[in-house]
Amino acid sequence: MCDAHLKTLVMALQPEWVIGVGAFAETRAREALAGTTVGVGRVLHPSPASPAANRGWAEAASTQLRTLGVWD
Repeated sequence: MCDAHLKTLVMALQPEWVIGVGAFAETRAREALAGTTVGVGRVLHPSPASPAANRGWAEAASTQLRTLGVWD
């Protein structure tokens, strides 16, 4: 159901990219959007279990988005 809803939203909104937060979200998006032209990528998932691991998350996510070509 979630995959179908994501595909419906993408068809309606026609984004250039769908960004998953974490590997699982990216994988689900890739499977749901297979056969479409939308780009799919991911950024790191911040860890609720380890706040220390989240230091620099915004900078890391920004770097990942630039690497994907989502941001200039």
